[in-house]
Amino acid sequence: MKNSTIILILILTTLLLILPVSVASQGYGNRFQGNQNSVLPEPEDLNLSDTERSDLLFMREEEQMAHDLYMVWYEMYAIPIFRNIGEAETIHASEVQLLLDRYQVPSDMIGNYSSGYNNPDIQALADALAEQGAQSLTDALKAGVAIEEKDIADLDKAIANTTRPDIIQVYTNLRNGSENHLSAFTCQLS
Repeated sequence: MKNSTIILILILTTLLLILPVSVASQGYGNRFQGNQNSVLPEPEDLNLSDTERSDLLFMREEEQMAHDLYMVWYEMYAIPIFRNIGEAETIHASEVQLLLDRYQVPSDMIGNYSSGYNNPDIQALADALAEQGAQSLTDALKAGVAIEEKDIADLDKAIANTTRPDIIQVYTNLRNGSENHLSAFTCQLS
Protein backbone atom coordinates (compact mmCIF):
# COMPACT_ATOMS: atom_id res chain seq x y z
CA MET A 1 0.00 0.00 0.00
CA LYS A 2 2.85 2.35 0.82
CA ASN A 3 4.44 1.91 -2.63
CA SER A 4 1.18 2.68 -4.43
CA THR A 5 0.81 5.93 -2.44
CA ILE A 6 4.34 6.98 -3.34
CA ILE A 7 3.72 6.16 -7.01
CA LEU A 8 0.48 8.16 -6.96
CA ILE A 9 2.27 11.15 -5.44
CA LEU A 10 5.00 10.93 -8.09
CA ILE A 11 2.41 10.77 -10.88
CA LEU A 12 0.52 13.78 -9.52
CA THR A 13 3.74 15.76 -9.10
CA THR A 14 4.75 14.94 -12.67
CA LEU A 15 1.36 16.06 -13.97
CA LEU A 16 1.68 19.36 -12.10
CA LEU A 17 4.99 19.96 -13.82
CA ILE A 18 3.84 18.89 -17.31
CA LEU A 19 0.36 20.42 -17.42
CA PRO A 20 1.44 24.09 -17.54
CA VAL A 21 3.71 23.36 -20.52
CA SER A 22 0.90 21.50 -22.28
CA VAL A 23 -1.59 24.30 -21.65
CA ALA A 24 0.86 26.94 -22.94
CA SER A 25 1.37 24.98 -26.15
CA GLN A 26 -2.38 25.08 -26.76
CA GLY A 27 -2.33 28.86 -26.64
CA TYR A 28 -3.33 29.67 -23.09
CA GLY A 29 -0.07 31.42 -22.23
CA ASN A 30 0.30 33.45 -19.06
CA ARG A 31 -2.96 34.92 -17.91
CA PHE A 32 -3.62 37.55 -15.31
CA GLN A 33 -5.02 36.07 -12.15
CA GLY A 34 -7.90 37.95 -10.58
CA ASN A 35 -8.23 41.72 -10.53
CA GLN A 36 -4.83 43.25 -11.19
CA ASN A 37 -6.02 46.66 -10.01
CA SER A 38 -5.22 45.63 -6.43
CA VAL A 39 -1.62 44.68 -7.27
CA LEU A 40 -0.73 47.42 -9.75
CA PRO A 41 1.39 50.23 -8.35
CA GLU A 42 -0.67 53.33 -7.67
CA PRO A 43 0.13 56.22 -10.03
CA GLU A 44 1.52 59.41 -8.56
CA ASP A 45 -0.81 61.38 -10.81
CA LEU A 46 -3.45 60.71 -13.45
CA ASN A 47 -2.05 63.09 -16.07
CA LEU A 48 -0.96 60.95 -19.01
CA SER A 49 1.06 62.35 -21.85
CA ASP A 50 -0.64 62.40 -25.25
CA THR A 51 1.64 59.54 -26.31
CA GLU A 52 0.75 57.42 -23.28
CA ARG A 53 -2.95 58.08 -23.90
CA SER A 54 -2.76 57.19 -27.60
CA ASP A 55 -0.64 54.09 -26.84
CA LEU A 56 -3.25 52.82 -24.36
CA LEU A 57 -6.08 53.36 -26.83
CA PHE A 58 -4.09 51.71 -29.63
CA MET A 59 -3.17 48.70 -27.49
CA ARG A 60 -6.77 48.29 -26.33
CA GLU A 61 -8.06 48.23 -29.89
CA GLU A 62 -5.23 46.00 -31.12
CA GLU A 63 -6.03 43.45 -28.40
CA GLN A 64 -9.69 43.62 -29.46
CA MET A 65 -8.73 43.01 -33.09
CA ALA A 66 -6.63 39.98 -32.12
CA HIS A 67 -9.52 38.52 -30.14
CA ASP A 68 -11.98 39.13 -32.96
CA LEU A 69 -9.84 37.54 -35.66
CA TYR A 70 -8.99 34.51 -33.54
CA MET A 71 -12.68 33.91 -32.89
CA VAL A 72 -13.48 34.24 -36.62
CA TRP A 73 -10.80 31.65 -37.39
CA TYR A 74 -12.02 29.40 -34.60
CA GLU A 75 -15.46 29.41 -36.24
CA MET A 76 -13.83 28.56 -39.60
CA TYR A 77 -11.36 25.90 -38.52
CA ALA A 78 -12.56 24.75 -35.05
CA ILE A 79 -9.10 24.16 -33.61
CA PRO A 80 -8.64 25.01 -29.92
CA ILE A 81 -5.64 27.31 -30.35
CA PHE A 82 -7.81 30.07 -31.84
CA ARG A 83 -10.43 29.85 -29.10
CA ASN A 84 -7.81 29.61 -26.33
CA ILE A 85 -5.75 32.54 -27.51
CA GLY A 86 -8.91 34.49 -28.36
CA GLU A 87 -10.03 34.10 -24.75
CA ALA A 88 -6.60 35.24 -23.55
CA GLU A 89 -6.90 38.33 -25.77
CA THR A 90 -10.16 39.17 -24.00
CA ILE A 91 -8.21 39.19 -20.74
CA HIS A 92 -5.49 41.33 -22.35
CA ALA A 93 -8.09 43.83 -23.56
CA SER A 94 -9.63 44.01 -20.09
CA GLU A 95 -6.22 44.71 -18.52
CA VAL A 96 -5.64 47.63 -20.89
CA GLN A 97 -9.22 48.75 -20.21
CA LEU A 98 -8.39 48.74 -16.50
CA LEU A 99 -5.63 51.28 -17.21
CA LEU A 100 -7.91 53.37 -19.41
CA ASP A 101 -10.47 53.46 -16.60
CA ARG A 102 -7.81 54.18 -13.98
CA TYR A 103 -6.55 57.17 -15.96
CA GLN A 104 -10.06 58.23 -16.95
CA VAL A 105 -9.39 57.92 -20.67
CA PRO A 106 -12.67 57.58 -22.61
CA SER A 107 -12.65 54.35 -24.59
CA ASP A 108 -16.09 54.45 -26.14
CA MET A 109 -14.58 54.59 -29.63
CA ILE A 110 -12.95 51.14 -29.43
CA GLY A 111 -14.23 49.23 -32.43
CA ASN A 112 -14.60 45.58 -33.24
CA TYR A 113 -14.64 43.26 -36.24
CA SER A 114 -18.37 43.68 -36.84
CA SER A 115 -18.61 47.46 -36.57
CA GLY A 116 -15.09 48.35 -37.72
CA TYR A 117 -12.12 49.70 -35.81
CA ASN A 118 -11.63 53.35 -34.95
CA ASN A 119 -7.91 53.32 -35.74
CA PRO A 120 -7.38 53.16 -39.53
CA ASP A 121 -4.09 51.25 -39.17
CA ILE A 122 -5.79 48.56 -37.10
CA GLN A 123 -8.68 48.43 -39.57
CA ALA A 124 -6.30 47.97 -42.52
CA LEU A 125 -4.37 45.27 -40.65
CA ALA A 126 -7.59 43.49 -39.66
CA ASP A 127 -8.84 43.51 -43.25
CA ALA A 128 -5.57 42.13 -44.64
CA LEU A 129 -5.20 39.45 -41.97
CA ALA A 130 -8.86 38.39 -42.15
CA GLU A 131 -8.46 37.87 -45.89
CA GLN A 132 -5.23 35.92 -45.35
CA GLY A 133 -6.75 33.76 -42.63
CA ALA A 134 -9.76 32.89 -44.77
CA GLN A 135 -7.51 31.20 -47.36
CA SER A 136 -6.57 28.14 -45.30
CA LEU A 137 -5.82 26.92 -41.80
CA THR A 138 -2.09 27.34 -42.46
CA ASP A 139 -2.66 30.92 -43.60
CA ALA A 140 -4.74 31.63 -40.49
CA LEU A 141 -1.95 30.28 -38.28
CA LYS A 142 0.57 32.45 -40.15
CA ALA A 143 -1.74 35.44 -39.68
CA GLY A 144 -1.77 34.60 -35.95
CA VAL A 145 2.03 34.75 -35.99
CA ALA A 146 1.84 38.15 -37.71
CA ILE A 147 -0.62 39.47 -35.11
CA GLU A 148 1.57 38.40 -32.21
CA GLU A 149 4.77 39.74 -33.80
CA LYS A 150 3.07 43.10 -34.41
CA ASP A 151 1.65 43.13 -30.90
CA ILE A 152 5.10 42.49 -29.40
CA ALA A 153 6.66 45.28 -31.48
CA ASP A 154 3.87 47.70 -30.53
CA LEU A 155 4.17 46.80 -26.85
CA ASP A 156 7.93 47.38 -27.00
CA LYS A 157 7.30 50.88 -28.39
CA ALA A 158 4.61 51.59 -25.80
CA ILE A 159 6.87 50.43 -22.96
CA ALA A 160 9.59 52.77 -24.22
CA ASN A 161 7.09 55.66 -24.24
CA THR A 162 6.29 55.59 -20.52
CA THR A 163 7.95 55.55 -17.13
CA ARG A 164 4.75 54.68 -15.24
CA PRO A 165 5.24 51.43 -13.29
CA ASP A 166 1.60 50.33 -13.54
CA ILE A 167 1.49 50.76 -17.32
CA ILE A 168 4.87 49.09 -17.76
CA GLN A 169 3.71 46.15 -15.61
CA VAL A 170 0.57 45.60 -17.70
CA TYR A 171 2.40 46.01 -21.00
CA THR A 172 5.15 43.63 -19.87
CA ASN A 173 2.58 41.02 -18.86
CA LEU A 174 0.82 41.43 -22.21
CA ARG A 175 4.13 41.09 -24.01
CA ASN A 176 4.90 37.87 -22.14
CA GLY A 177 1.47 36.54 -23.11
CA SER A 178 2.08 37.49 -26.74
CA GLU A 179 5.40 35.65 -26.67
CA ASN A 180 3.54 32.55 -25.48
CA HIS A 181 0.91 32.99 -28.18
CA LEU A 182 3.60 33.40 -30.82
CA SER A 183 5.29 30.22 -29.60
CA ALA A 184 1.98 28.33 -29.70
CA PHE A 185 1.26 29.41 -33.29
CA THR A 186 4.81 28.58 -34.35
CA CYS A 187 4.48 25.10 -32.81
CA GLN A 188 1.24 24.53 -34.74
CA LEU A 189 3.00 25.45 -37.98
CA SER A 190 5.91 23.05 -37.33
